[in-house]
Amino acid sequence: MEKLGIIVPYRNRYEHLLQFKRLIVKYLDSKSYKNYVIIIVEQDDAHLFNRGILLNIGFKEAKKQRCDYVIFHDVDMIPIDVDYSYSDKPIHLATNFVLEDAEKPRTIFDEYFGGVTLFPIKYFEEIDGYSNKYWGWGYEDDDLRLRCSEKHIPLQTHKIKNFKSFGKSLKLNGVDACIKVKNTIDFRQSFSIFISFYPDRLYLNHKKPSDEFTVFSIPGYDFGISYTSFNRYNFCFFDSKLEPYYINSNIKPNYKTNMVVTYDSLSKNAKVYQDGEFIGETGGFKRMYPYNTKSNYYLGAGNPEREGIPNFFKGYIDSFAQWDKVLNDSEILDLSKNETHLLNENFDNYNSSKSLNTYYDANHIKYYKLTDLSGKENHGEIVNCEIVQLDIPEYTEVKIPHRRKSLFKSLKHDENGFDGQKWKDKHTRYNQLRFVNEVSNHISLINRDGLSTLKYHLYGKTKKDNIIHLNVGI
Repeated sequence: MEKLGIIVPYRNRYEHLLQFKRLIVKYLDSKSYKNYVIIIVEQDDAHLFNRGILLNIGFKEAKKQRCDYVIFHDVDMIPIDVDYSYSDKPIHLATNFVLEDAEKPRTIFDEYFGGVTLFPIKYFEEIDGYSNKYWGWGYEDDDLRLRCSEKHIPLQTHKIKNFKSFGKSLKLNGVDACIKVKNTIDFRQSFSIFISFYPDRLYLNHKKPSDEFTVFSIPGYDFGISYTSFNRYNFCFFDSKLEPYYINSNIKPNYKTNMVVTYDSLSKNAKVYQDGEFIGETGGFKRMYPYNTKSNYYLGAGNPEREGIPNFFKGYIDSFAQWDKVLNDSEILDLSKNETHLLNENFDNYNSSKSLNTYYDANHIKYYKLTDLSGKENHGEIVNCEIVQLDIPEYTEVKIPHRRKSLFKSLKHDENGFDGQKWKDKHTRYNQLRFVNEVSNHISLINRDGLSTLKYHLYGKTKKDNIIHLNVGI
């Protein structure tokens, strides 16, 4: 039987560690695992926590213990139903959780490669291990997945449909391009908004704590739809007391997508849909910020005249519509999947063409203006956009880890990551900038960072039964 090394990065969570050691041993023994070692790698307090370095140190020890494969295992995940057996390819195990009382749900998404991850020894050495350069919380797992992809380590290919991947489109440069539109939306009445767009690959502004690439906005306290640096498609607005309300998608890559926002003026309820699927709603406010007093709204910018944070969008926009009513779910599904019909004519379950207030399709541009196909003559003023023929693959392909469905008990702890609209810790932003702007665009960086460049001080090593505890300085 292959020998397993379970490697646990650790600092300052003593109660969790006691539970983990007791329960992981009990679980492994109950499942008749005999040939294993648990390696706890404890970091001193001299520097920020560095999960990647600790796991690399643990891997070096697992090699000394003649392990055939390793599982990198967070201390706050206790096995309930987990298969820890050998695999000849990397496997992600942290798929399902039983939460403690009042614990926030864990963020699980297609590209997630953290928490509990299995690697055969040979593949982890082929990618030169984890990066040593992500301090604090986040992005060492994204870097790990990228290393696997670049080194052709076995991964799955996840396909995401690009809706309406062909036809004319407006290309926006993320610097000074947008479409300016007279604001004729009546916020005293119900309405719906639809926009079809394709964000470009992210490049982040190192001077900002986060980035919003806005495809639709009524400026001021923006009523906006954006793709953000958190890899989430986002809708935001403010009430009359200037309290913000957010609805975010799950973590998703950039792809050709569409979003619908509906607002019911009677119930004071806003709903958001992406590609025809409901993603969230918000209510509980008495009065919305007076957006109807704003003269214009913009496609492709938050506010092009705003100093510092104009939130220009880089990518493609090919269609926009606004109705003076709330579209129903069947209509939203049909228009979101639609690739052939114009929206000023009814089709299938969509029967709201007569309620259109403004409607643009990039195939209908005259005198460098988007023609209003609703018949209301509210033409869109194009500013510094290119008119291009969009021709992208039918699907966006994303490399994701192979998974083995598992169930863990989650031990409650302070969240360190995404907190609604921001990172809780500035060092996560630094890690994000490194991964998105540097490593993703300069793949050679992964060749000079990992097991081969690992440096640390071993202050102590103890062993009791199947558990080795390393105390290290980094």
